[in-house]
Parts: sequence; C-alpha cells; structure tokens
Amino acid sequence: MAEVSAQKTRRFRRIRHRGRGSQVFIYLGKQLRFFINENDWKVLPMAAVIAALVGMVIRKRFFINMEGSLIGAFALTCVAIWNGCFNSIQSVCRERPIIKREHRSGMHISSYVLAHMIYQLMLCVLQTGLTMYVLQILGVKFPAKGFMTPWMIVDVGITMLMITYASDMMSLFLSSISHTTTGAMTLMPFVLIFQLVFSGGVIPLPAWSQGLSAFTISNYGIQAIASQSGYNEMPMVTAWNTLEGMKNREVGGTVTVGQIMDFLNSEGVTKYREKEVLPAINLNELAMTVGKEAGLSEEGLKMVEEGMKTLGTPDETTKPLRLGELIDILNGSPALQARKDKSFTVKMTIGELLDLAGEEKVKDIIQRATAEASYKEEYERSGINIAGNWFMLGMFAMFFALLSVLVLEFIDKDKR
Repeated sequence: MAEVSAQKTRRFRRIRHRGRGSQVFIYLGKQLRFFINENDWKVLPMAAVIAALVGMVIRKRFFINMEGSLIGAFALTCVAIWNGCFNSIQSVCRERPIIKREHRSGMHISSYVLAHMIYQLMLCVLQTGLTMYVLQILGVKFPAKGFMTPWMIVDVGITMLMITYASDMMSLFLSSISHTTTGAMTLMPFVLIFQLVFSGGVIPLPAWSQGLSAFTISNYGIQAIASQSGYNEMPMVTAWNTLEGMKNREVGGTVTVGQIMDFLNSEGVTKYREKEVLPAINLNELAMTVGKEAGLSEEGLKMVEEGMKTLGTPDETTKPLRLGELIDILNGSPALQARKDKSFTVKMTIGELLDLAGEEKVKDIIQRATAEASYKEEYERSGINIAGNWFMLGMFAMFFALLSVLVLEFIDKDKR
C-alpha cells in the first residue's frame, strides 16, 4: 500500500511540474533564494557605489552644456551596462550541470529563461531606482519637467532601466554559452570594451567602423539620454573656455602700413563695406561727453555748450561712417601711401583684444557658432527619437533572451 502511495506521489509531482507556467514560478523562487543565500544582493550596494563615483564627476556638468550632457550620457550608460553585465554573467554557467540534469528530467528551457528574465528585471528596477536616488543626493540637477513623462528624473530612469536590462540579457546569453564562471568573466571585458569604444558617442570613430555602433546597446543608450537632456539646445563651452584661459597670452608682431592696407582691400574685408564702423553722432552730445571725460567743471561744461551754440550747429548729427568709406579715405590719403613701407610693432594680450571687441559679445558668438557646428540629428529632443531608442533597447533585450533559449536547448549535446 505504501509503495502504491509513493508511486502516486511521484506521478503527481511529475505531472504538477510539467507545465511551463508552474516551472517559471519554481525557478523564480530558486532565483530569489540565490538572491538571499548566495549573496546576489551585493549587486545593489555595488550599484550605489558606482553611481556615487559617477555622480561626483558629472553633477556640475550634466544638463548644463553640450559637453557636460554628452559626457553625462556616456557615464550613465557605462553605469547601466556595468550593472546589467554583473547581474547575470555567472547566473547560468555556475549551475550548468544542474540545468543539464533538470532539462533531461523535463525542465523547459523557455520557463527557465523566462524566470531569469523576470528576476533580472526586478533586480534592474532596484538598481536603477537606487542609482537615480544616489545621483539626486549627490547634486545632479535634473530639470523638474520631463519630456516623455512629467518628471525628467523618471525619463532618465526609464532609459537607465532599459540599458541595464538589455545589458543584463546580453550577459545572460554570454553566461549561457560559457561552460565555466571563469570563461564567462574572461569573455565579459571584451564585450564591455566593444560596447563602450564603438558606442559612437564620446569617442570619434573612423569611417570604416561607424556602422558597428548600430550593434551596440551603448549607442542607443547615449542617444536616448543625450536627447532627453536637450543636448542640441545647450551652449558649447569648450572653445570659449580655451580662449578665456589664454587671456594673458601676448599676440602681435611687426607689420607695415602696406600690409594693413592690403588686408583692408582683401576680398574677405571688402564684402563688409556696408557695415557701420562709426554710428551717427550728435555733435552737442559728443562735445559734452568729451568735456565730462576731460574733468571739466559745471562752468566749463556751460562754456562748451555756449560755444556749440555759437557755431550754430549744436543739434547737427553726423552721418554714420561705413567700412567702405573708411577704406576709400585711407586709400586716397597721399600721406598714408607715402608711408606704405613704414613698419611698427603691435603687441596686445588676448584679453585686451576681447575687451576691445566686447568680451560678452565674443563669448556669445563663439558659443553659438560652436553649438551650431556640434549639432547632431541623432540627439534631437523629440518623442519619436527617444521612443525609437527605447524600442531598440527593448529589442536588444528580447534578442539576447531568445538567443539564450536557443543555446540552452542544445545543452544536452554538451560533452562536459
């Protein structure tokens, strides 16, 4: 009687665990036990430490200018890829003999991989939430308003989650094709280098390798975060900062009057002949301004005003002087032509030149021009662009998960 009961029990267990859905819950429970008993929870404090290190670097640059946004996008993508890769790089290969035995006993590989997908997704959500919390504590100034959601921190968090999960599934595949944990850990650095070097973001790629960026998770991650940060709408500051750092450097040299005249008559200058170099001036206001600059008393200024009235033209305004008219005057000057070979030395600092031209004006021109030159269509801040990158990251995750299923289906042929 006891033997019959035992046979029924074994039969009941075999039938109960043959369904794919029930096997998913069994292996999901197994992964949760790994999280507690095998110290898989350690990936969470590691994610916090990595986020803290990166946050200290980008907190004063991210969302501030073009360079800071691109570097921030690259750094956060590196964080997400690193977290995702370490989540699952050993998860399959460490129990490969067990998987082989259970597969021969009726385990469905699809159920096993799906359980991993659910478990790793929960792990990625925890890591992403912890990462965003640490970044905010360290002073990364996320704009309040998001583009895809009402909050920017949520926008970036979704992208971080998708990058992390896609990287996680990529590592799950690497773990599936590796026979040992040592083999998996040896393979991972090469994959990480490929992902980061060929991302097409911070590191310029030669023409022959630019197409490889389309096969990297990092490419779509950087594009999504850079788009969300408003990369194309920010100033470019590198050129101006470099010029500002050279303020005390002297420039100039020895030139002749003839060389200056040749420059003024060159094609590059003459196309600005209609540009005003001296605006219209009210003679009375000019006289009073000169008097004040000279330090005249109130009585002296009154005498100047009376003198202008005596001349009979106190309110006369001169015509504006254009560059072409000035060049014609200089070309028609016999005294100037007679001294064409006279040389003189000009020495000025870059700071003095900036003061002469107007520092704020020069700064605005340089930043605007370099920003226009650095515009990238793939970083355009649009819903279609961001959603497209999210879609590609999701496709990467599903693709690597499917590959893991296909590889593990042949685990019985493994001779080891």
